[in-house]
Amino acid sequence: MTCTCGAVDAVAAMAYLDGLTGYEQTGRLEQPTLERMARLAGALGDPQRAYPVIHLTGTNGKGSTAAMIASLLSGQGLRVGTYTSPHVTRLAERVTIGGKPVADEALAGAVDRVRQAAVRAGVTPSWFEAVTAAALWLLAAAGVDVAVIEVGMLGRWDATNVADGAVAVVTNVQLDHTDVAGPTRAGIAAEKAGIIKPGATLVLGERDPGLRAIFEAQHPARILAAGQEMSWRNRRVTPAGSLVDLVNLWGTRAGIAVGMFGAHQCDNALLALTAAEAFTGAPIPAAAVTAALGGTQVPGRFEIVRTSPVVALDGAHNPAGAAALRRTIEESFASVTPRILVYGTLAGRDPVEFLDQAGVRSADLVVTTEPASPRAMSADLLAGVVRGFGVPVTPVRRPAQALSAAVTAAGRRGLVVATGSLYLIAPPSEPPPSNARPECFHDRRHPDRARRLPASPRCPAAPGCPGVSPPGPLPGDGDRQRHA
Repeated sequence: MTCTCGAVDAVAAMAYLDGLTGYEQTGRLEQPTLERMARLAGALGDPQRAYPVIHLTGTNGKGSTAAMIASLLSGQGLRVGTYTSPHVTRLAERVTIGGKPVADEALAGAVDRVRQAAVRAGVTPSWFEAVTAAALWLLAAAGVDVAVIEVGMLGRWDATNVADGAVAVVTNVQLDHTDVAGPTRAGIAAEKAGIIKPGATLVLGERDPGLRAIFEAQHPARILAAGQEMSWRNRRVTPAGSLVDLVNLWGTRAGIAVGMFGAHQCDNALLALTAAEAFTGAPIPAAAVTAALGGTQVPGRFEIVRTSPVVALDGAHNPAGAAALRRTIEESFASVTPRILVYGTLAGRDPVEFLDQAGVRSADLVVTTEPASPRAMSADLLAGVVRGFGVPVTPVRRPAQALSAAVTAAGRRGLVVATGSLYLIAPPSEPPPSNARPECFHDRRHPDRARRLPASPRCPAAPGCPGVSPPGPLPGDGDRQRHA
């Protein structure tokens, strides 16, 4: 299967997608079924059968874990493809081959093939089904050795579930998407467990023993569970993220660098390593593990795009993600003030619970805004919610203008965090010029700032910092520092 799609009119292909509908546009899920997707994949020649699959689901951490798995396996010489969602700036970002997004023209050609296949199959796919089918075809056309595929929502009826994962990963189970599943965690777990195929290896990050029987009922060949067959310990916070010992059936890897903020990323790193080794059946050397996990980058996972003030973009969109975001801020930026929160979310979310878990009461100002989605909640409505917490708030509908207002309010020494939806972070601001010199957090000329910062913040001045130096060079201030 080869890709001969450069001549396809990209505009026409995208127009075809624009004519389709689905949950992304309406926020409503039709009667769940895999029948359309199975027929569509069949008309394409069932491309998902052309490669082994590592299939991921879970409430949070899927994208970061998928990126880590891909990095680990690429480091072992495999040609790895990924399919994840949503994208940040370009639809083609959802499909990568060898760590790089496919070309827009290649995606357009695949979409056109899907359009023709849909006619042959006699189906009208949803938007997500069409994009997923195009992705599966592209991965086959690229001849990948393994595909790392992230579920779009839940699992059992997700379009990606036409693939049979040799390894299934469930990162965690929290109450989310309760408008279409649940309403209990057990109900959510049952939907996520639907990606586990008989005979597969299940890498299970969810630690609640009350949910284990739900996953066992899918008859995986074996279960590798966090807290049992795998664990992490001895975490040390670093300017770049963490150093941690990862332990699983393939051994103990001590002092592994995880190049991202937050303890939750150590959870993701452990799942990724175990999934990669379950797939290959062999241990990955510690040096290769630290190179892969220390260098993994995913947009919108506490992604620092500016340093004076510090501006971080984080795609947390549910209460569990908000709590992880709060812990990350408290751990690495507790003394940085003023603290400005830019918040926007989609209909169907609970802004009260999210803001509470995010620690909104510690913010000096909240700027509410509206993500680039037809399902965005109004900035004015969100502002009313924030006022209920007794926190100053100003609504600004357009995200770029909202971020600009937040940066002004933060001054040079503050912290701005934009969060609430991955649809919010498609870059709302430009990073500083590449020739700009970052202000050092520990510069002796700013003793007041140095005193207010925690012992081990990430300093953008990198090797020139007279305070805490990172273990290696950091990107310049003009780079987008992406932390998965």
